[in-house]
Amino acid sequence: MSRGSERLRAVLARPGCTSVAPIFDPLSARIAEMIGCEVVKLSGSVGKFANLAVPDGVPMTNMSDLVDVVRRVTRMADVTLTVDADDGGSALGMLRAMRELEAAGVSGIELEDNSVPSHFSDLRHGAMLSKEDQVNKLKAAVAAKRDPSTVVFGRSSALSMLPLDEALDRIAAYAKTGVDAIMLPGQGKRGLSPNPRSDIEQVQKVANLPLCISGLSADLLADEKWMNANRVKLRFNGQAPYRMAVKAIYDALKHINSGGAATDFKDRWAPDAMLEELTHTAELRAWEAKYDPAEKKQ
Repeated sequence: MSRGSERLRAVLARPGCTSVAPIFDPLSARIAEMIGCEVVKLSGSVGKFANLAVPDGVPMTNMSDLVDVVRRVTRMADVTLTVDADDGGSALGMLRAMRELEAAGVSGIELEDNSVPSHFSDLRHGAMLSKEDQVNKLKAAVAAKRDPSTVVFGRSSALSMLPLDEALDRIAAYAKTGVDAIMLPGQGKRGLSPNPRSDIEQVQKVANLPLCISGLSADLLADEKWMNANRVKLRFNGQAPYRMAVKAIYDALKHINSGGAATDFKDRWAPDAMLEELTHTAELRAWEAKYDPAEKKQ
């Protein structure tokens, strides 16, 4: 069994809600490990932005791209990693996705009931798979696991896109497929579910599974009793680290390209000690000294 998956299951089983760190590449994953983040998530959007420089809204990536990023993340950092695998593709595509992502070291895999549009659209998540198709895909994902500890999240945007009774019917069906948790994106945001508190209570009645939610409002987060009663276990956050990194890189390169000196931004540089910790320098030196002592004599 995977250590990461076992850690994730322990988080889902204990009382309280855990904040999930948004990462986008091996560097950000290593920083999350350094500061002790218990669970990290690679979202589909920033994974594509940061590693391939392509947009999220159209199919310009494939499963091999995602697996490559995951493998580089887990090689660099010992993190409990969940990933957004979009809709997972066909039933056979789901088989491959689960096997390859498990082999690459993921702890949890999130599968959504929206389909990636073939053309740009104002609504990235505007088209939903049929309930039958999504139920079959989730069953296929559960059946494809080689490691029983791998966590499968059934993700649904139904609360924001369908009447409440239809949304609950879908989520109830997803919960019976063998998935380990239900993920609800964007609760409380303008334009999505206007009644997150009551909606989540209704979801818990039909699903009876750990809930993982993004966009929770401050009043809900502060209501610890309510969060525990409704088994809200993971809180997914926005993409502030990625956005901040993009702005910092842009500002630095623009300044240098305009004739400025790199040292003009020296007050914003990561200190040498942080960079050495980030790259495991001390560990690698100790490894070399232990297993290649001849190197020390040169």
